[in-house]
Amino acid sequence: MAKLTFLGAAGCVTGSKYLVEAAAPGGTGSAGAGKRLLVDCGLFQGNNDLKDRNWKPLPVDPKAIDYAVLTHAHLDHTGWLPVLVRDGYRGPIFANPATLELTEILLKDSAHLQEEETEHARKKKYSRHPEPRSLYTPDDVGPVLKLAKTMPRSGGFDISPEFHVASFDAGHILGSSSLELTITEGRKKTVVVFSGDVGRYGQPILKEPTTPPSKADVLICESTYGDREHEDGDPEQLLAQIVNRVVKRGGSIVIPAFAIGRTQTFMYYLHRLEGQQRIPRVPVYVDSPMALSATDLYVKHREDHDLEFAREEGGDGKGDPLSVHEFHLTRAAEESKAINNVKTPCIIISASGMVSGGRVLHHLALRLPDAKNAVILAGFQAEGTRGRALQEGAKTLNLFGTPVRVCAEVVEMGQFSAHAGKSELLRWLSGFPAPPKQTYLTHGEPRAAQALQAAIQEKFKWKAAVARYLDTVPLGA
Repeated sequence: MAKLTFLGAAGCVTGSKYLVEAAAPGGTGSAGAGKRLLVDCGLFQGNNDLKDRNWKPLPVDPKAIDYAVLTHAHLDHTGWLPVLVRDGYRGPIFANPATLELTEILLKDSAHLQEEETEHARKKKYSRHPEPRSLYTPDDVGPVLKLAKTMPRSGGFDISPEFHVASFDAGHILGSSSLELTITEGRKKTVVVFSGDVGRYGQPILKEPTTPPSKADVLICESTYGDREHEDGDPEQLLAQIVNRVVKRGGSIVIPAFAIGRTQTFMYYLHRLEGQQRIPRVPVYVDSPMALSATDLYVKHREDHDLEFAREEGGDGKGDPLSVHEFHLTRAAEESKAINNVKTPCIIISASGMVSGGRVLHHLALRLPDAKNAVILAGFQAEGTRGRALQEGAKTLNLFGTPVRVCAEVVEMGQFSAHAGKSELLRWLSGFPAPPKQTYLTHGEPRAAQALQAAIQEKFKWKAAVARYLDTVPLGA
């Protein structure tokens, strides 16, 4: 019988890795008998206990895994691939074209940032390790890219005789998919649906999430916001209010934003607000080389665009709904440092979204102590991150081994989240034509997963359980 092991995103929001094992014909699925497929291969992020898992070997030898497939490109779903390949994985890595292109950008950036931060920690001696080192380096990324194989953006695809996968828009970021996996063992077929990260309904740029029309035997569903809703309110109007009040008092706005997804959403809204003369013209600095490359891909992959975004692009595709009057796109480090000299009001959009690293740390170190300024938190802030500390009202933030006073206004804007809220998750689940025989909740902190479990049991009367890290469960009866 087929089985699944939760190698990540169980009991926490990050580190998504699901090992699916199909029994050999006439076999029992024992070690070495059948085929193994890894769904996602993400980094653990957050507190030190979670990050330490990135350094531990998998309980299965990577050489014994036959295939890998990705739901989308975010690092908590792809960022451990360099370690997997370095440790011996040699199979194909399947994803749609947009996901593969974004994954290349993300992995190169991740490796570069790790090297940069490791060197900084070594010089400043603020690491908890006597001799800090990177989890992987840029040299580890190339071998991953050589294993990348394209699969269709939508519809069915045969990974092997044992594994058939069909993709459906997840509406989370460019290329994001929910996957319906059909496992064939002799004459027996088992259907497993992986939600991936489910996006929002009614959001700009991307198509809405699509529930696979599947009679699933087993459903693996994310639960990031399983215990709460996003704040009410029109995000465009709220953003206009923030920009106007901060500019009026002579301050600047720093937006720690994920380079893929969140940055493009802010660019889109700022473009609209400026065009409607609802905010003053102020310089907008997009200080993330990765975000700039990702934005190019957002424009390129029109197959993911919703009707409104496509209309604003125009029939020739030459319109630019992601550009304001005074955009400054900073790729070089010198250009990034030059933003420090800007003393007049401006908006700085820079990665990372959870303030876990990247150029945004420098901007926060400079601008957090000034009460005229503001920081907008616009997405999930994992436990143990600096973003979570800001969200919870921290008075100081540790940046580069030094405590920095937090005097700037901190604004949460959950309206910009790329993750479905509780009711949106239930809406997505309601699209299944029949109840899955078993549902497992992953990609959520314990309270969120347990709350969604209770809601599913109450609303749908389905069998639902919270996945546990490293547990192995049977697939199908």
